[in-house]
Amino acid sequence: MTSKTSKVCDEKRTPRRCFLWICLFIFLWATIYCILAQPRFTYINKLKWIGSKYTEHFQPVIPGKSYIFVFSAFKLSSDNDRVSIVSIVDKYSPLHEFKCILRGKGNSTEKWTNATLEEYPESHNRRFSAAVFHCDVEQSQEPDTVSLVADGQQTPANILPIISESHPIRTFTVCVSPLHSRYSKAYQLVEMVEVNLLLGADHFFFYNLSTNWNVDAVLNHYQSHGLATVLQWPLPAVLQDGNQTEPIHYYGQIAMLNDCLKRNHGASRHVIFHDLDELIIPNSHKSWKDLLNSLPANMSAYMFRSSYFHLEWPNVESNSKLVNKIAKRYKANSFLKQYREERVFSPNTRSKYLVDPFQVQSVGIHRVWAFRDRGRQYFVPPNVALVHHYREGILERQNSRLKDNSTLKFIDALNQIEKTWKLLPHIPLGPIK
Repeated sequence: MTSKTSKVCDEKRTPRRCFLWICLFIFLWATIYCILAQPRFTYINKLKWIGSKYTEHFQPVIPGKSYIFVFSAFKLSSDNDRVSIVSIVDKYSPLHEFKCILRGKGNSTEKWTNATLEEYPESHNRRFSAAVFHCDVEQSQEPDTVSLVADGQQTPANILPIISESHPIRTFTVCVSPLHSRYSKAYQLVEMVEVNLLLGADHFFFYNLSTNWNVDAVLNHYQSHGLATVLQWPLPAVLQDGNQTEPIHYYGQIAMLNDCLKRNHGASRHVIFHDLDELIIPNSHKSWKDLLNSLPANMSAYMFRSSYFHLEWPNVESNSKLVNKIAKRYKANSFLKQYREERVFSPNTRSKYLVDPFQVQSVGIHRVWAFRDRGRQYFVPPNVALVHHYREGILERQNSRLKDNSTLKFIDALNQIEKTWKLLPHIPLGPIK
C-alpha cells in the first residue's frame, strides 16, 4: 500500500509543494510531542509570582491526586539544618516513600535525598492531617528551593522556596487562627489588634482563607503600616467539602500554627498564639514584658488558662466616657463585657500560649506538642494572667459568674481604636450578612 507521504510527493506533485507538506508534517509532529512529552522541570511555571515576590499556595505532590499538598519549606538551625516542608496529607494515601529534590541558587545544581514524614497530632479523626516532611541536607549544601516527589516519580509537580531564619527583629509576634467563612467582623479585628499593640505586640500574622471586603480593608491598613503580614490560605477544594464532615479539622489550623511558628524562628523572641475572639490579659501587670519579668525565667512556653466572657450577658454600666462613647460605638467587647464565668478551664483545655520559637518543635491548638532540648513549660496562675474568650453562642451550662474588669487597665486602647476607624471612615464595622 502506498503511504500518504508518497502520495503527497508523487510525480504529479511539484517539489515545492512536496517540501511544504513535509514541513507541515514535521511541525505537527513537534507540536504534539511538546504537548504530550512533558519534559522535566516544566513545574517552574507553576510558581505564582507578583513582581519578584512569591505568593504561597498549596501545591500537589502528584497532579490530579489529592493525597498530599505542600505549602512552605524551612531550613532552621534548630532542626539540625534539615529542610522541613509543612504539608497536609491524606491519612489513607497509598503513598509511603518520598524523595526531596534540593536545588542551589538559580536551580543550577540538584540533589535527591530521602524524605521522612511526621504527622502532627490533633487530626480529630479527619481524613486529612497536618504534617511535616523532613529532608536530609548535606552540611556543605545551601539549597534555595525544594520539591517533594513520591517514590518513583520523576517529574516534580511542586516547587517551594526555602525560608531561612532571620535575625531577631521583633519581641512579640501574634499568630492568629485562619480567617474563614467570609469573615466580616472588622470591629473584632481592630479591637484585637489595638489591645494587643498596647500589651506589647510588634507584629501579627494572618492566614486568609475567606474574608469580606471590609476585613480586607482593615488588613490592608495594618499591612501598609508594617504591623501585619497577611498570607493567603487557599485550601484545596477537597479540603473544603461542606457536604460532609470537614475532611480536615478547622480549616487546616494545625498546619497554619506550625507554619507561623517556623516563619518566626529567629525573627521574633516570643510568639503568641490565640484566636480573634481571645485576648491574653495580665491581671496586674501593664504589658506582656512586665508579666514575663515576674514569671520563672528561661521557660520554653508559658501556658495561659482560659475563661468565657459570654457576649449574651449584658454590658456593665460604666462611668467612663471612653467606654460609653467609644467602646459602644465600635463594639469593643473587651471593655463592655466585664463578667466572666467563675469557671476557669483546666490546663491544656482551651489554653493559649506564648513560646520561644527556638525551643519549641511543634504546637497544637491548646498546647505545645514537642519541645527541643528538654524544653519546659510553665502554667501561669489564672490570678496572674488569663485568656479572655469573648464567646458567642448558647451557654454550655448555667455557670456562676463574677466581675472581672482587668481589661480596664488597657482602656487607652479605645483611643487607638477610634483613631484607626477614623482612618477607615467608609468601612463597615460588620458583620456583613
